Amino acid sequence: MSNNDVSPAKSSNNRGRGSPTGKKAVNASQSALDQKELFFGLTEKEIEIESLKTIIVAQDEKIKVVDSLRDDLTIARDHLRESEAARVDLQELLRQNAERAREEAAKNLKFQETLILENQRLQAELDKTKGEKLELEKDLGQKNITIQMQTEKILQLNAEIESLRQELQRREDVDRQLKTANEIISKLNDQKLRLQKDLETASDYLLEQEAKTYKANKTSLELLRQLKDAEIEIETLKNYIIELKQRIAVYIPIKDDAVDKKLAEFINNYPERSKLKIMFMRESEGVYQFGTKRVYVRVDKDKINIRVGGGYLSIDEFLDQYTPQELDKMERKDPLKKFSEKVAVQKTLTGKELRESSPIRSPERR
Repeated sequence: MSNNDVSPAKSSNNRGRGSPTGKKAVNASQSALDQKELFFGLTEKEIEIESLKTIIVAQDEKIKVVDSLRDDLTIARDHLRESEAARVDLQELLRQNAERAREEAAKNLKFQETLILENQRLQAELDKTKGEKLELEKDLGQKNITIQMQTEKILQLNAEIESLRQELQRREDVDRQLKTANEIISKLNDQKLRLQKDLETASDYLLEQEAKTYKANKTSLELLRQLKDAEIEIETLKNYIIELKQRIAVYIPIKDDAVDKKLAEFINNYPERSKLKIMFMRESEGVYQFGTKRVYVRVDKDKINIRVGGGYLSIDEFLDQYTPQELDKMERKDPLKKFSEKVAVQKTLTGKELRESSPIRSPERR
């Protein structure tokens, strides 16, 4: 560059630098420029730092989002693995259920086939039994018809015999016919003897059954008479016991038991003792047996309360509620009632025995 190209400002600067005043001014100006540049440089750096901080915060947020997504992805993978394991278990369970269903279906089919075969067998037996019944009824009807025909034939032959006898008186040359008639008569007599024998057998059987019936009726009458006497005697004893209860104390308490004393006072002073048909039996202090029930007794404010299962009842409520139940149980266990039922069963069995041993039901009479 030539000297002609130097600008006037630079020329003046160069000229000013030569003097001390110019040097100070230059130095001051240069210092001001340096401070200004330093200020603007620091401001730009701070802005850049703030921008970088903002970028760093944004990156941290992105990292947090990525970490959250990574955690969600991990959880989703765990859920997926669990779902896959559950799917495998469900598939195995479905396979086992299908196998069991097939086995059950096979068993049911086999059982159904068995039932069908059994039903067919029973139906065949039923048809066979019906056929045998029809044959027996047919045979019985034919025998009845045969008996009727034989009876009519016997009457007819008797008439013919009478006619032949009359004819013998008139005709002596009918020996052959008479011989034939005699043979017929002989056969009829054999049949008649067989019928008379059957009739005698039936008569003997009827006499035997009448004797058994008479003996059974006599035994039943004797048992009923004894039962009536026993009932009268029991009723007399009951009345006697009631009379004794009205004369003496019904219940004697334990001396040192306040509850037992209170219960005895209630029972002995009860206005209608005939209603106290079930008595209290002391087992221990406060524990009693009432018929078949075990109850607990206590005295609250001079009142007797009784507990069976849940809460307490007053003694009047307890007697009204449980006395009929216990009387019903005692009646079912009454030996006289059982004896009466036994007599009725014996009558039924006797009648059944007579029917089963009848010659009409006997196989030999078919």
